[in-house]
Amino acid sequence: MKNLEQIRAYNAINAPGRFAGANDGEVVKKIPALIRENGLLGAAAFALDKKAGHQQVFDAIISHLADPKIGKLQKVLSLDEFIRLVSNSDSSALRAITSESLAYLNYLRRFARG
Repeated sequence: MKNLEQIRAYNAINAPGRFAGANDGEVVKKIPALIRENGLLGAAAFALDKKAGHQQVFDAIISHLADPKIGKLQKVLSLDEFIRLVSNSDSSALRAITSESLAYLNYLRRFARG
């Protein structure tokens, strides 16, 4: 049985594609601060703008949250569907999803490819 750290690292290493944006995908390093300052929903709404790779990072987060070993989402959703689902969730579910997203981003920013 793998622990959460191993699952997060595996999902980050195997995140699909490359991240767009300035400085070879530096957007991955900016998302955690964006989440802390604006909340997960605010950062996700910003990502809907499809600027500088933000949506690609959220697609990776959503895929990670849908991993059966993580179990935060039933399936992979579009960013719009994710925002609708999370905005209709209770505050404890939002905190759990936010916490897991930030933990995953710690790995994703280390393994991100521009």
